[in-house]
Amino acid sequence: MQFMKFRINEPVAISLCILVVLIAQAADTTVPTTGTWSLNRWMAGSGKVQLSLKRSTMTSTWVESSDYRVEDLKGLSRDDMNTLHANVHFELQRDAGSLVCVGSIVAGVGGGRFSFAPNPSFISQMEKLGFYDINESRLFQMALMDINLQYARQLIKLGMHDLTTRELIDLKSRNITPEYIGEIRNSGYDFSGADMIRLNDHGVEGSFLRELNKAGYHLSANEVTELHDHGVDGRYVRDLDAAKYRFSAEDLVRMHDHGVSTDTIAQLKHNGYELNPEQLIQLNDHGVSPSFAADVKRAGVALDSKQMIQLHDHGVDSDFLRALHDSGYQLTTDEIIHLHDHGVSPQFPKQLKTCGYTRLSVDEITRMWENGVNGDYIARLEASGMKNLTPEQIIKLKQHGID
Repeated sequence: MQFMKFRINEPVAISLCILVVLIAQAADTTVPTTGTWSLNRWMAGSGKVQLSLKRSTMTSTWVESSDYRVEDLKGLSRDDMNTLHANVHFELQRDAGSLVCVGSIVAGVGGGRFSFAPNPSFISQMEKLGFYDINESRLFQMALMDINLQYARQLIKLGMHDLTTRELIDLKSRNITPEYIGEIRNSGYDFSGADMIRLNDHGVEGSFLRELNKAGYHLSANEVTELHDHGVDGRYVRDLDAAKYRFSAEDLVRMHDHGVSTDTIAQLKHNGYELNPEQLIQLNDHGVSPSFAADVKRAGVALDSKQMIQLHDHGVDSDFLRALHDSGYQLTTDEIIHLHDHGVSPQFPKQLKTCGYTRLSVDEITRMWENGVNGDYIARLEASGMKNLTPEQIIKLKQHGID
């Protein structure tokens, strides 16, 4: 049996070695957490110091700065901060572990090396609470953010039983308190840790969720934040509920974005119009007010939303509709618009009916009006003995000046 022989040149070999080291470093979670620290008393508020930590690997650099009370840094005294030069050894002690800093300070400014000492007891206690995915890197984060057993236990007591360590860290990093989580859960919604983060990031409060729940809305966190981001507030939902309306979250957003007010919806319903979201949006976009819809109803004309929009867009008002309705002519929306656009008086069809013309087309009515024919003219013709004339005959008589 023959084996294939190949050679690796020196640059390739070096690259492979570096790759192996990087992979090993990324996979090794037992490497101690160490780095450098710097401290400045002049950059923080009264009684505090600014502590900055820096860690570097072959692939990345991490820097974090926070203000701490001097008392929180065990082993660091105010004398150390005020003296010209001092060698210091101090610790930031937390449930997750201790940050140990060694170095020196000159006139309130200093630096040195730090190392992190994990607390094995904390890990075992957290595992009892259901947090099993805790490595030293996460312990270090938890220590810096002061994620302690009390915080974890409070969240679990509030019903957050499926939290991951990552979510616990994210909750704390956003300063999401047990009080906020309690308020959200007391609103009647059972949201996950990821949901709580999303709600908090979008500024959703428990009062808004209570209004939604009271109105019978059982929405996802994404739907809730969508409503909140588009300005749909508790009052909007409450007013719709009072009007016995319930829409989807998407429809609520669309109606609010189009400026459809709850007063408009309630008035339309009061006037007998049961409309869907699309109809409400179209009416609002075309400027059709509830008062116009009410006037149409009082005029005795039964129109749907599309017909009202057509009439409103052509400037047809309720007085015009009422007069046409009183004439006894059964006209379509297009026929009404045709008469209005040609300037025909709404009283003219009634005059025609009085003279016995009850079955004229809209075109015939329009032609008669545009040629100056009105009810008085027809009555004079009839009084002179010219009866039962066709519209065309009446128009020709008018055109020839016969009065």
